[in-house]
Amino acid sequence: MKNKYTSIIVSIFVICLVAACQTTVGRQNFPTMTFKNLPTINLMVSNIKILSKIERRFSKPNVTYSLSVTPEQAVMQWARDRLATAGIKHTAQMIIIRADAREIKLELDESILGVFKNQQSHRLEAFVEARLEILNEKNIQQAFVTAKAQQSITVSEATPISDRRELWYNLVEKLMTKFNSVIQQNIDQKFKNYLF
Repeated sequence: MKNKYTSIIVSIFVICLVAACQTTVGRQNFPTMTFKNLPTINLMVSNIKILSKIERRFSKPNVTYSLSVTPEQAVMQWARDRLATAGIKHTAQMIIIRADAREIKLELDESILGVFKNQQSHRLEAFVEARLEILNEKNIQQAFVTAKAQQSITVSEATPISDRRELWYNLVEKLMTKFNSVIQQNIDQKFKNYLF
């Protein structure tokens, strides 16, 4: 009888411990990803639309759905923070073509020596592609620019889930730094007649 109560108490303790660990991981908060520190791009338009044409995939190796800030959300935030209206006609349209993240499992050294190594077990990859268009009152395209960016890193098998979430956040930040640089350069070159 005593062993029965002991096992029940141990089981309850283990369940509470596991629940506490899961709660701690779930509470992990990251700062809002913002681009307000960058100069505003004043476009000679009266309206700005943000559209997403990405296909959502919920099967491995795609992990976009599990990120605290997805590449799609980051591009939308970029458009909200950086693009501004400064005209009385025309529409700017930001179209997200691709925005995804993948976690690729890498081959591990299964030999006796491999057991003693802290091996790189996964490659984290993030991609974005978007097109910014200027449309006239008849919805005819007057000018456009596109930008693509990708970023990846590898992580070791010993990296805990909480650290991986932070790595993902940092990876999306670096991805957006690349995206910002490419689209800014293209806007400067091709939108000269539409910049205020």
